[in-house]
Amino acid sequence: MTRMKRTGLAALVLAITFAASHGAALAWGCIAVSEEGTYGYSYSFDEEADARERALNECANRTTEESVCEITECNESD
Repeated sequence: MTRMKRTGLAALVLAITFAASHGAALAWGCIAVSEEGTYGYSYSFDEEADARERALNECANRTTEESVCEITECNESD
């Protein structure tokens, strides 16, 4: 999977996640993608650092030890 396709997929998943979440308070959500194309995401976190950690952990759990997960997007939604 090319980097552009992974980034597009990550943006799509994040947009869907934010559209599905409801609430008056601002909340952080992030997407992490590996070189292999596996991903992890987070949503509804009060702190950006916590959202990043969750997305990276989910991605790492789905990929091999040789592949590196990176945050591709983090946003604060309302």
